[in-house]
Amino acid sequence: MATTPFTITNLTCDACVKLSTAALRALPGVTNVVIDLASGHGELTAERDIPKQEIIMALKSVNKEVL
Repeated sequence: MATTPFTITNLTCDACVKLSTAALRALPGVTNVVIDLASGHGELTAERDIPKQEIIMALKSVNKEVL
């Protein structure tokens, strides 16, 4: 299992967290996603290493930006 931290810059509500979580869970191999609304910090756990570019593209699909 690989764990990848990330930070989303434009989270404003619980719906943003749910959309972002769903987008990341759709990536192949992802087993868990945790995102904190207040800080924007998140952690993705997967059966493989997930390149940051994949995380960026998944979140971009729901209009979110990653630091």
